[in-house]
Amino acid sequence: MTRALRLRPLRVDDAAAMAAVLAHPSLYEHTGGEPPTVAELERRYAIQVRGASADGRETWINAIVELDGAPIGYVQATIAEGGREAEVAWVIGRAWQGRGHARSAAALLVDGLAQRGVRTLVAHVRPGHVASERIATSLGMAPTDAVLDGEVRWQGNLPG
Repeated sequence: MTRALRLRPLRVDDAAAMAAVLAHPSLYEHTGGEPPTVAELERRYAIQVRGASADGRETWINAIVELDGAPIGYVQATIAEGGREAEVAWVIGRAWQGRGHARSAAALLVDGLAQRGVRTLVAHVRPGHVASERIATSLGMAPTDAVLDGEVRWQGNLPG
């Protein structure tokens, strides 16, 4: 049986389900922090669903990754002013890791970005986070010499 993976826009009412998806402490091993509460996610999501920064200089894409209709993680993109560059991120809940879902979800996100005219991808990956390094590589990115808050900037170009 083929399982259906899809992206759908984030909603504030996703907070309770996503708090459960994001509850495993291992998700924060490379990024720091701890599992968010429902209230924290509601506050965060209320801002993210606006789809843009307050000054309008960035466009935000925040999507829930669903597998057979159930949330298993999220993907995000921040499109810089001008629309040619986007910073991307992905998180899949611990229970669904190791099955290619993050790679597939990130590829769906990038396909949508390419259709919007984005030509440069950026991601920040903590050194040693092998799974994220592999996903970034699969998206056509390579590590640069730039480091921000202990994370290496990965960058690549989309065709077009």
